[in-house]
Amino acid sequence: MRQNVLIIDFLNKLKSFYFAHKDKIKTAALPAIVGLAVLFFWFYGSDDQPEIKDNPAQLSAEEAGEAETAGQATVGGDIFVDIDGAVKNPGVYKVSEGTRLFQVIDLAGGLTEDASTDSLNRAEAVYDGQKITVYSSDMGGAYSGEGDSSMKSESGITGGKVNINTADSVTLQTIPGIGPSKAARIIEYRESQGRFKKIDDIKNVTGIGDMTFENIKEYITV
Repeated sequence: MRQNVLIIDFLNKLKSFYFAHKDKIKTAALPAIVGLAVLFFWFYGSDDQPEIKDNPAQLSAEEAGEAETAGQATVGGDIFVDIDGAVKNPGVYKVSEGTRLFQVIDLAGGLTEDASTDSLNRAEAVYDGQKITVYSSDMGGAYSGEGDSSMKSESGITGGKVNINTADSVTLQTIPGIGPSKAARIIEYRESQGRFKKIDDIKNVTGIGDMTFENIKEYITV
């Protein structure tokens, strides 16, 4: 019984002490509480922390392989083009889809001093299997970017037919029904949209419909 009285008396004194010095107690207890919280998370929260690498840009071999594969999926496939004539290092080059002619020329060491650029469209995109011949000035300054050069003439005629991918305005006008305005639209279309894949594609040119195509299809090729 006496023990209970002593405990109650102690608690009352402790309560009185707390209310008399509560501001000081709070100030002193705050660092202790923060310290205990830090220790708690140190021991019990460390297992869930993400792994931090010394160099965020450094990838493991497996991660690098995955990144390379992902990068390849967003890039066009490889194609092969054959360039010769007035370039320093003629040959067959592997490039990516969408590569421009000037980039292929750079791969081939650049143009020689006697190369002609008068009819050279260095901004055009190359395509798989393309045979590119850059002529020198003494050969008339012509350029062949289609198929086998032995089958081409400098005027854009292939096998007796007008090649709508390479013919100039004058040659295009030798096609029955094609005048200066339509010839200009054909050239404008292939420069902005790329080469014609098949002769039927010429119907995509403004002013050339089914009837015109039926009249000219025997005279054209790609």
